[in-house]
Amino acid sequence: MESLTSGNPIGQAVMSFPGLSIAVAVLAIALFARFNSTRTPKPDLPVVGVPGSKITKKELLEGARKYPDTPFILPMEPPIVVLPIKIQDEVRNLPESVVSFTKEHQRNFFAQYTGIGDHRPEMIQAIRIDLTRHIVSTLPDLQDEVRYAFDKEFGECKDWTPFPLYFKVLRIVALLSGRIFVGRPLSREEEWIQASINYTVDCVKARNAIRDYPVWKRRWVTNSLPEIKKITQYRIRGGQMLEPIMKAQLAKDSVREKIYNAETGDEEGNFIEWLLKYTPEHLRNDPENLALNQMVCKCCVQLADSLVAHRIDYLPQVSFAAVHTSSMATTHAILDLVSRPKYIQILREEIAAVRATDGETIDDEGYVRLKKDSFNKLRKLDSFMKESQRFNPPIYSKFSDIQRTHGSTNVNSASGTRICTSDLALSTGHVLPKGTRICFPSYAVHTDPKTTTYSPEYNPPGYTHPEQFDGLRFYKLRNMPGKEQRHQFATAGPESLVFGWGNHTCPGRFFAANEIKIILVELLMNWDIRLMGDVEQKGGADKRPPNMEVDLVITPNPKAMVELKRRRRS
Repeated sequence: MESLTSGNPIGQAVMSFPGLSIAVAVLAIALFARFNSTRTPKPDLPVVGVPGSKITKKELLEGARKYPDTPFILPMEPPIVVLPIKIQDEVRNLPESVVSFTKEHQRNFFAQYTGIGDHRPEMIQAIRIDLTRHIVSTLPDLQDEVRYAFDKEFGECKDWTPFPLYFKVLRIVALLSGRIFVGRPLSREEEWIQASINYTVDCVKARNAIRDYPVWKRRWVTNSLPEIKKITQYRIRGGQMLEPIMKAQLAKDSVREKIYNAETGDEEGNFIEWLLKYTPEHLRNDPENLALNQMVCKCCVQLADSLVAHRIDYLPQVSFAAVHTSSMATTHAILDLVSRPKYIQILREEIAAVRATDGETIDDEGYVRLKKDSFNKLRKLDSFMKESQRFNPPIYSKFSDIQRTHGSTNVNSASGTRICTSDLALSTGHVLPKGTRICFPSYAVHTDPKTTTYSPEYNPPGYTHPEQFDGLRFYKLRNMPGKEQRHQFATAGPESLVFGWGNHTCPGRFFAANEIKIILVELLMNWDIRLMGDVEQKGGADKRPPNMEVDLVITPNPKAMVELKRRRRS
C-alpha cells in the first residue's frame, strides 16, 4: 500500500478518505460496465462488404442472394445482422423483451437526452383508432388545403418556372399534415411550419453533438449543450402555441361537443382531442407534452429531407417516420412521372373517367373536388405510387414505433431494424447474442422474380421483370380475378414490406396513401410539369435525378429541379 501512496498526493488523499476511495472504485466499475454494455456483439457469421467502406444496397442484395437461408453481417457502424426472409414469421411478433425496435432507436438518438425515440403510446392510439376511423372525413379538408398549398408555393406560374421539387413538396406535405394534426389557422402560420422543419434539423444536430462526447461524460455535459437547449425551446414555444386549443378541448362538457374556430369556421383540434383522450392523466394538462407529440410527428414529416438538405451527418435506420415520409414518396413519384411522361396522360385519363362516373364537387372559386369514394377507384394512380415506392425505398426502418404511429410511406433497403434485448435463438441454428442489431433485406424481396408477387407464374400475360419499372404492374394484378383488393399502395404483408409486417404494421398507411393521392391528383389535374430543361417533355429514365444513398438509406435528390406551369383550371 505504501508503494501506491508514497510521493503520490492524489493517492494519499484517496487513502485518507475511505469513502472517496469507495466512490472512485464504484465509478470505475460503473464506467467499465457501461463501456462493455455499449460494445456491439460480433456473432460468428459470414460478412458481406469491407469493414470501413461504404455499405449500400449492392452489398445487401449480394448477401441476400449468396446467403438466402442464413444470417450474414453487413459491417456498418455498428454492424447489423441481416436475417433470411424465410424466418420473418418467427421474429416479427417477438416481444420487446426479446427484440426491440424502440430500444434500438432510443440508443441511436440518445432518447434520454433528446426525447426522440421515446415510446409515445397516446400518439399510437390516436392514429391507429381515431385518425384511421375518420380518414374519409378528412378528404375534403385535404383537397382544400392542397389547392391552397400549391397556390402558396408555386404562385401564378403562367409560364414554365423552375422549382426545387424536394423542398416544395416538403412544405406542401407540412401544410396538409398540419391541417389535420393542429388545424387552421395555426397550421398555416409560418412560425409553426418553420418550427416543424427546424426542430427536425436541430434534433439531428443535438444527436450529433452528444455523440461527440465520450459515454462517461455525456450525463454531465448534455443539459448545457446549445443544441439541447434549442430543441427544448421548440417544445416550450410549441406548447405556448397549442395551449389555447388544448384548454378548449379539456373544457368541453362532452366528447360530442365540437370546437369551432371563429376565424376559419373549421372544427378545431379534433386530432388534439383524440390525442388527449389517450394521454396519461398527469400529462393531460401539460402543453409541452402535447407539443412534444406534435413536434415528433412533424419531425417525422421532414426529417429525411432536412438531413440531406442541410448536409447533416446521416443516420442510418433513424427511428422517425410519419405521415411525413409522404413528402419523400411524393417526390419520388413526381420524379418518376417526369422521367416517364407517358404515364401523365394515362393517369389524367383515369382521373377524368372517375370524375365522369362519380360526379364531382365544384367550390365557389371554381375548383374541382373529387368525391370521397373516388380516390379508391384510382387504381392506376395507386399502382404507379406503389411501383415508384418499390424502386425508391427511401429512409427509415418501417418497424420503428414512431413510424408505425404516423403512417410512414417509405422504407430503406433493409427493414425491421431492431436490437436483441436477450439472446435470440433462430431456427437456422444460430444464436444471436444480446445487443445484436438485426434487419431483413426488404429490397431483395421486392426485386426478386422468385418472390411470388413478382414471379411470371403469378402475373398476367405481358409480365414485366421486377428489375424493370412498370407503373401499371399492380393495376394489372388487381384486374385478375380474386386479386381485386390485393396489392394496393397501403397493403402490408410478407411480400409487401413497405409498411412493416406483423404486430407493428403501420396503422397510418391509409391516411398517408390518401394524402399522396390528393397531392398527385392536384398536380395532374391543374399543372403541367417537366424535368428542368426538358422542353420537348420526352423525359427518360436516365434523365431522372439520381437518388442520394448513404449506407442503406435512400432519399430523393434534394437538388432535383423541375419546371411547372399552371394549366387551365379544371
